[in-house]
Amino acid sequence: MLAPRIILVITALTTALVVGADALSESRRTAIVTAIEKVSPAVVTLNVVEYRRERYVDPDFWGLFGRRYRTRDRAVEGIGSGFIFDQNGHILTNYHVIQDADEITSVTLPGGRQLEVELVGADERTDVAVLRALGRDLPHIPLGTSEDLMIGEWVIAIGNPFGTMMRDPQPSVSVGVISANHRRVSREVGGGDRLYQDLIQTDAAINPGNSGGPLVNAKGEVVGVNTMIFSSSGGHQGLGFAIPVDRVKRVAEELIQFGRRRNPWIGIHGEAVGELAELTIQQLGLTVSQGVLVTEIYRTAPAFAEGLRPGDVILKMNGKPVDHPSEMDFINWDLFIGDEVTLETSRGTTNRTMRFRVKEFTE
Repeated sequence: MLAPRIILVITALTTALVVGADALSESRRTAIVTAIEKVSPAVVTLNVVEYRRERYVDPDFWGLFGRRYRTRDRAVEGIGSGFIFDQNGHILTNYHVIQDADEITSVTLPGGRQLEVELVGADERTDVAVLRALGRDLPHIPLGTSEDLMIGEWVIAIGNPFGTMMRDPQPSVSVGVISANHRRVSREVGGGDRLYQDLIQTDAAINPGNSGGPLVNAKGEVVGVNTMIFSSSGGHQGLGFAIPVDRVKRVAEELIQFGRRRNPWIGIHGEAVGELAELTIQQLGLTVSQGVLVTEIYRTAPAFAEGLRPGDVILKMNGKPVDHPSEMDFINWDLFIGDEVTLETSRGTTNRTMRFRVKEFTE
């Protein structure tokens, strides 16, 4: 009579082990794993080369008056990442990945498939470039939004750091959280010529070669483009930055439609009030200590039609305080043709608000 009981106990134990193994396997497949599986196939590795002219001594020549010098082109290789984001094969990456490249030598999918690509357009100020892969049945990644990012939510940085050292095009993955949002970076970063403002900060590891790769949320949607790090050693120190995807989408649309980013223009030049001498402030009759003093304005500028004149002080632009002309430049570069601009200004003891639409800069 014991045998049936033993069989029942063994059967129950086997069933419990199987159920436990299934539950364990299922617990390993987290949202992050699923997101990586969804996104990775569309991440590409970009290899570029720049030819630099250099001067060298001809070792086979020795003359009465010295040596002979020759020149040659030295190939300097670079690597970056990117990702296909639509059914037409458009690839997003950073401008600085291809900035000095004389040739894009290869664009490779994780499985090793080589893609033939063409440059659609690039914008230095926002550090965004769009390529297009020529081919069929290309994977692509859905673009999400950066508007509702939460501090502390999980994100995944995908790219190909130190790509050729790994000898394969399979992307690397690092996981972290959103450390800060709308991060303002000093205007000196990027030489003051790039819109490194309103960035996403993450502690997900970003290293050389990651530039241009996607920053992805737990749903497998792109929320940013990995762009830069702050580091004293050149390696990862938990301070990575990505361009928010909502800006990237608008720049990409411009590049695809026009082949370039149309230059937004408000037609104003100014100086920081805080950097003026006290005597100058008194002579101009300024009643504010901070802001941007309008020193020049074009008659064809949209702000001129609204009454802005030299001697006025701009206090805020689109609700953001401005204390230096470069801060106005950053806000302006983030605008697109037709966007509305709101200026809060001071003239003597009178403050006023004016609104106008951004125009395209033309000669």
